[in-house]
Amino acid sequence: MSDKTLRYIIASVIAMLLVFQVGSLISSVFGMTWGLLSAVAVAAVSFFSSRLAKAGGKRSFWFLLPTLLFTAFPMVFMVWKSVTRDTSGFDRLVTFTPFIVGFVLPVLFLLIVYYELRKRTNNDPV
Repeated sequence: MSDKTLRYIIASVIAMLLVFQVGSLISSVFGMTWGLLSAVAVAAVSFFSSRLAKAGGKRSFWFLLPTLLFTAFPMVFMVWKSVTRDTSGFDRLVTFTPFIVGFVLPVLFLLIVYYELRKRTNNDPV
């Protein structure tokens, strides 16, 4: 596979992780209908931002902005929900660990790989 194809696959996986996490977060708080609507909104924003990033060239912030927004919001919400409960620190860690391992770390690792592939692809003469 070419680096460009790998970039598209990684961008798709990041978008799917974002859609799933934000959709499940909203559906757990507000119900299934709002979860579905938020998942569609996240997918639309991610698609629109990826188009702007493609047009922006090598130093585009458009791809990173929705990823940070949709990653930071669930993280702040999970931390806030965990801190407001009257539980021990270990219980908070146990509650927060699946979110970190299943969402935050994969998104961060995929972003690192995506930008390395983007640098490599943009540096190659075509």
